[in-house]
Amino acid sequence: MASSKKGKRSARKSKAEQPERQTKKQIAIGRKQARQNRIIYISLAALAAVILIILAIGIVSELVIKPNQPVATVNGNNIPLDDYQDMLTYRRYNLHATINQLQATLDSLNPEDEQSELLRSIYDQQLQQTQTSLALAPQEVLDELIEDELIREETDALGLSVTGSEVEQAIFGDLQQALSDPPQTVVTGTEEIPTPTPIPQEQLEEVYASILNNIGISDSAFRSLIARGLLREKLQEYLADQVETTGQVAQVSLIETDTEEKALEAQQRIEGGEDFAIVAQEVSSDTLSVADGGDLGWVTADQLSARYGAEVASTAFDAAIDQVVVVQSGESHYLVVVRDRDENGPLPESVVLAEQNAALTNWLQEKIQSPDVEIERLLDDSQIPDDPFLVRSFQ
Repeated sequence: MASSKKGKRSARKSKAEQPERQTKKQIAIGRKQARQNRIIYISLAALAAVILIILAIGIVSELVIKPNQPVATVNGNNIPLDDYQDMLTYRRYNLHATINQLQATLDSLNPEDEQSELLRSIYDQQLQQTQTSLALAPQEVLDELIEDELIREETDALGLSVTGSEVEQAIFGDLQQALSDPPQTVVTGTEEIPTPTPIPQEQLEEVYASILNNIGISDSAFRSLIARGLLREKLQEYLADQVETTGQVAQVSLIETDTEEKALEAQQRIEGGEDFAIVAQEVSSDTLSVADGGDLGWVTADQLSARYGAEVASTAFDAAIDQVVVVQSGESHYLVVVRDRDENGPLPESVVLAEQNAALTNWLQEKIQSPDVEIERLLDDSQIPDDPFLVRSFQ
């Protein structure tokens, strides 16, 4: 009997442990809930994926797309935004440094000292010019980058390039020169040879790192700026070597007067046998030549035209040799005598030097104005960064 009761209790317990069978309605509700849960999980996963995509797009935009957005194109080649912003930061840094130096110099001058008045005027003018350059820097940097792209195209065609070692030497060579102690005097017989104290490379690298930190640009960006500057120098040297050193020149003597009457009187004296140089020293108002008796030496037509006008230049290259010609140019009257002419003589050294110094500038002007060169400026105001040296301490 006891055994029978125990068996019944065991059966009831076993039955209680079995899961309760669900009704069709409960099964349908469960399936519906499961579908809803799956939809929620899928929606959350999709939302997470969208967020990740947005974040990825933002990162790519900030780190890849924006830095490579062109601020200009030159013959189809893009000038990226990051190059523009790096150069603008560097330019602003240098301009702020110049402004601080000029201001410090002005502050050191005694405003009550009359002898300092001229210096103050000069430094004030330089300060204003530098501040104007700072305001114009965003556009001037864009123009310079356009020029750099034209220079890169030309130097590629000419086979000119800048090596990493040249950039390295330019950076640390300049630092070495700037940081070296004042030269010590070493006496060798009667000669005095300056011997600057060299700065260890380790110290130079520390200074270089500090400079980069102050400017706020990377090492690679700074080296790129230096490389572009060196490439400019190489093209300037190449173009300067191409400048013609011979051309049409004339050996001219000249007397300047303020009236035609004085000019004709001087002409009569010279044709009457008086020495041109003596008459010039007595009559001429031309400060450039009067001390030399009116002798200008060998000159070009451009030189004469720039100083005395086209009429004098034309006379110098058209009149007969040794003929005394009176010509009016502007408000003055001139006696012009051509002593000699050469269609392919040596050009004056000053003319050659001026042409050599302006070789790159003239080449760039021709390139930019050439119909064969396509330049598109795309810079937007939103791409111009704020000046960081206006909001933080400048060092």
